[in-house]
Order: sequence, then structure tokens, then C-alpha cells
Amino acid sequence: MSSYRLQRVSDEIKRIVADIFIRDLPHEGAGLITVTKVVCTSDLREARIYVSIYNQDKAVVKKTMQQIRHEATFIRGLVGHRLLLRFVPKLLFFYDDSQEYAENIERLFQNIHKEDTSESEEGNG
Repeated sequence: MSSYRLQRVSDEIKRIVADIFIRDLPHEGAGLITVTKVVCTSDLREARIYVSIYNQDKAVVKKTMQQIRHEATFIRGLVGHRLLLRFVPKLLFFYDDSQEYAENIERLFQNIHKEDTSESEEGNG
């Protein structure tokens, strides 16, 4: 299968699933749920969906991921109604913590910069 078609299908699944989280399955109290990436297998039998949940409470994030995984069959049905494919891929949901990782690194850089700034001010004073 061409990589162009595979990418188009992945992008369309990403758009549809994001729309489902907004319109059909809002998770109250979970925070902001974002579909960060969708990777389909070359035969389109599986779609790995990476989800980021913006919430400081790890227990809420874990519970929300469990709910999303539990609703995977229902979500697949909704995707099937909106996606024009002969076969709808099996949806596998994974938690994407790359945004948290990037925020932690940014925080570390800011702390280092603050320490460097305070040391240079003490050296000048």
C-alpha cells in the first residue's frame, strides 16, 4: 500500500477520533484530551492511536485511559460510520506522555537559566 494513502487514512482517523472525543464521548473532569498521532499498519487492520490527556492528577489520567480503552469498540463503530473504507481498523489506544516530557525539560531549562542569572548577579554585586 502506498505510504501516501496510509498517511491519509491515518490523518482521517485522527480527525474523526478527535471529533468523537469532543462531540460524542466527552469525558467530564478528565481535562483536555488530544489525539496526538495515529499510526496504521500497512494492511490497515490496526490503528495505534496516541492520546494526550492534560490533567495534573495521574489517577484521573489513568482512569480516563481505562475508559477510552473500554470504549474502543464503540469508538470503532463511530469511526466506521464516518470513514469510507471497506474494513475499519482495530483501534488500540496508548497514552502519549511526550507533552509532559517536553514540559518537564522546559521547566528544567528555566530553572538552570534562573540559577545562572542569580549567580551572575551575585558575581557582579
